[in-house]
Amino acid sequence: METPQRIPDRWKKYTPVKIPNPLDIITVNVPLFIRLLEYAKEDAKTDMDLHDLAEKAVSLSEAGNTLTMQDYDTLVGVQALQEVQRRQRLAGLL
Repeated sequence: METPQRIPDRWKKYTPVKIPNPLDIITVNVPLFIRLLEYAKEDAKTDMDLHDLAEKAVSLSEAGNTLTMQDYDTLVGVQALQEVQRRQRLAGLL
């Protein structure tokens, strides 16, 4: 799947006049989409966590592949692991 080079007319009101790079587009399946929403609501601690996730998603999507739950650990693995460890410390398990 090739990245579109032209901005759809319906998006022009949201887009600056000059765009140096093509649009960043990601495609995710529904199970991953729901889990990413849960991550954003429950586990992401900072805005930077979400920016990191977005950058990884764009990078993984460069070939035009649909991201699935198999990509979840790559997208948020480090942050999710840190959150699990934090919760375990709070519970006295670590």
